[in-house]
Amino acid sequence: MIFNAYCHVCGSALELRPCEGESTEIPYCVKCGEYRFAAFNVAVCTALFNSDYSKLLMMRQYGREKYNFLAGYITQGEDAETALKREMLEEMGMYPEKIEYLYSAYFQKSNTLMLNFLTTVKTESLEQASKSEVDDAQWFNSFEQAYEAVIKGSLAERLLKYVAPRFAR
Repeated sequence: MIFNAYCHVCGSALELRPCEGESTEIPYCVKCGEYRFAAFNVAVCTALFNSDYSKLLMMRQYGREKYNFLAGYITQGEDAETALKREMLEEMGMYPEKIEYLYSAYFQKSNTLMLNFLTTVKTESLEQASKSEVDDAQWFNSFEQAYEAVIKGSLAERLLKYVAPRFAR
């Protein structure tokens, strides 16, 4: 196996070595004498519902034709719930009523661990949505409508499939 990675401290080439308690070999810096575990981005994503769970909010961004869920990266020093509240305020001008952690999913394309939530809001107003971050936001009255609109093969589609059975009517 070809392995090309470098120490983030000294820049030396890393080599794979067994590490006690680990089932696979871990990158090791001979110069620093330390193992270098994987680093990746961490982000939050939420399936955002109105208070009675009858409507699901999705949005379009970055010129895409299909819809996605509200999401954003966690900044250094921030916990996931704070990041979620900040992203909701920045993108939609909304405050969460309830927040429930669901599951995590790794997104290889951007080397990101996505922490997925279910959130409710009291207001259904979209007037405060950021025009610079959101191309369009829409409340969906059914999961069938949401399935038609979601980006196919995305983590958003996976989250939609996860939450839909909980609220099937």
